[in-house]
Amino acid sequence: MKGRYALLKRLLAMLLLFLFPVSVWAEEEFSYLQLTPPAHVTIISPTASQSYDAGGTLRVQATGKNVTRMEVVLSYDGTDTVIEVDGDTFDYTFDTFRYTKSATITVTGYGGKDRYGYPITSTQSVTILSPRQKLIQDMFNLAARNYKDPYYYHAPAQEDWDRGICKNFVMRMFDTFKSAYEMKEYPGVDLFMPKNNSKVNCKPYDYGVEWAHNTAEEGNPFEIVASFRFDASLSLEENQALCRQVFESVQAGDFFQMSGNYYYGNGAHSMLFIADYNAATDQVCWTDSNMKNDNVNGYHYGYMQYNALQDVDWFIKAICLKTRGCTLYRLRDDLYIK
Repeated sequence: MKGRYALLKRLLAMLLLFLFPVSVWAEEEFSYLQLTPPAHVTIISPTASQSYDAGGTLRVQATGKNVTRMEVVLSYDGTDTVIEVDGDTFDYTFDTFRYTKSATITVTGYGGKDRYGYPITSTQSVTILSPRQKLIQDMFNLAARNYKDPYYYHAPAQEDWDRGICKNFVMRMFDTFKSAYEMKEYPGVDLFMPKNNSKVNCKPYDYGVEWAHNTAEEGNPFEIVASFRFDASLSLEENQALCRQVFESVQAGDFFQMSGNYYYGNGAHSMLFIADYNAATDQVCWTDSNMKNDNVNGYHYGYMQYNALQDVDWFIKAICLKTRGCTLYRLRDDLYIK
């Protein structure tokens, strides 16, 4: 009996080996007994809302968990700059002097190896703003704060120097931040927003259709991207179609100068568009001061608007009049943080 029992045990063992090879049992045992902890990296700075640092640099800070080596890639304008360090901490300042475009930071942390011998990695990326995008974002944020501030929301707008005047408002949006920027084509030149062109120079059109014709070499970082002047030799429909082209060109960050006769006023007006033209709704969105206004003790006051919305046809109706017109201005692409 003992011999027969031993034989059955051997046969059963052979059957188990046939059905469940040793390599499978060994592999399962290995996968549970020798798990490698996952790698993880975190980019501390910069964040997606940042751009380059003052002085033409960019400090990148990152930390890792369960990593022994870190690789950081700065991708800018088709070129990659790679820095590698041992350990789980990265703190390095890149030279980004006169960078004018956005850049992407990619951090990869390398940990142990998986069950198949491949390295365990973790990757995180962040794309920072170009200097021009950063300037526009800062202007929007300033306008949003001012809109909640009674000092700016309902402000004096009678004398040329009053803060509630529409042109003074848009100039302050730009002037607050302009000293941090220069144009790559004209380094060392101080930036400024041109004032409205004079009545004499605007003729035969009304005052307010445009800014003064200052050049980039003088420090004007704005370019005309679209304009309209009422042409009496064309039909009203033809003029309206040309005026519409201006508004369909609007991008977030564009400044607008017009002379029109609209519901709230008649004459010159300045605005800052805070969103692209919306083709689905045929609307534009902007911030301004003194489009809407009233009087306090006989003194003219202007109301500030933020996220103001209006159909393009509303503007066309106000501007498509004899001697009226408008101009759309956009910041140059070659701004850098000095």
